[in-house]
Amino acid sequence: MIRMCKKTIISLVLVLGAAASQAALAQVSQKKLATLGANEYIVTAESVLLAGIGAGCAVDDFFLVTQTSRSGKNQFFVYDKSGRRGPFDKMTADMLRKVTAFEPSEPYYEAEFSNEGVEVNPDPNDRTKQYIEWNGKKFGPFQQVIDLYVTPDKARLYAFAIKAGKLRFIASDGRDVAAEGMPGGVITSPDGTKAVGKCVGHITPIEGMQLDMSKIDFSSMDDVTLYAIDGRKFGPFPKSADFGDMWFLADSNDWIFTVGHTAYFNGTALKPFNERISKSTFWIDDATHYAWIESDKLLFSDGASFPYPVMLKSERKGGKTTLCWVSLKDNGDVVVYSRTL
Repeated sequence: MIRMCKKTIISLVLVLGAAASQAALAQVSQKKLATLGANEYIVTAESVLLAGIGAGCAVDDFFLVTQTSRSGKNQFFVYDKSGRRGPFDKMTADMLRKVTAFEPSEPYYEAEFSNEGVEVNPDPNDRTKQYIEWNGKKFGPFQQVIDLYVTPDKARLYAFAIKAGKLRFIASDGRDVAAEGMPGGVITSPDGTKAVGKCVGHITPIEGMQLDMSKIDFSSMDDVTLYAIDGRKFGPFPKSADFGDMWFLADSNDWIFTVGHTAYFNGTALKPFNERISKSTFWIDDATHYAWIESDKLLFSDGASFPYPVMLKSERKGGKTTLCWVSLKDNGDVVVYSRTL
């Protein structure tokens, strides 16, 4: 048996950590675009820095506008591959660079629901019952249909409805999940086969009309509970837990929701972050490959850290996400980076 002293173990950990950090940095492509003068800052609305993703990052044809204030007067400078020009008292339209906007493939899926062709009709023989009629099929009976969501490809319908006094989260393919509370939205996967519904509180609309209000526990009225169409339940999360949002990844059945500073990937907590994250500050491919923005830096799950991105675009292709961003270093260097998660 090989024995190592505590000092040797600590040294080994430090060496392995440094090696991992170097490996992470090796995955990054970077190029310095310019070095700004004292007190200059980037005017992102008028700069052209990220016309592409990955190898297409606009490092050769960049156009950078900066602003500074001297003696109470604003001045502007322009940087491109020819160098630095200025100062100018103002930037006019003919001085700005015009390029074709680059539209990357978004990393997250935004479903556009439509209820066109869906009807909710009462039972002609029993006015207390309702049926959903869609694509030549009839679903029900229900006491009340609350929300309807038809996937963009028109292949599936999801709904919240009350049956036998209880709330149900249902799919047109026969899946039926018990739920509680007031429905507050549904998200679906890009292929439409997966869905997650959000409910607030624990009282359905029908129950609210029947219950004695003096006996209702109002402390849980703002609790958020998630119901996956596969039968899983997440929560309830009290208001103090600060439920954020939920969304699916593009080209994937993977989904995310956030509670406070914690992100959940397919229902499993990843880790608590130092700050609250959102779709605009968090990118993920799987449970071990993700990146996020904190107040002053861009961080990766493998330990890599970079200065705060002044400008960032992301693109997801084939289950992989590429980030392309521009950072301003403390010494004034403007650096463009590119890296897959």
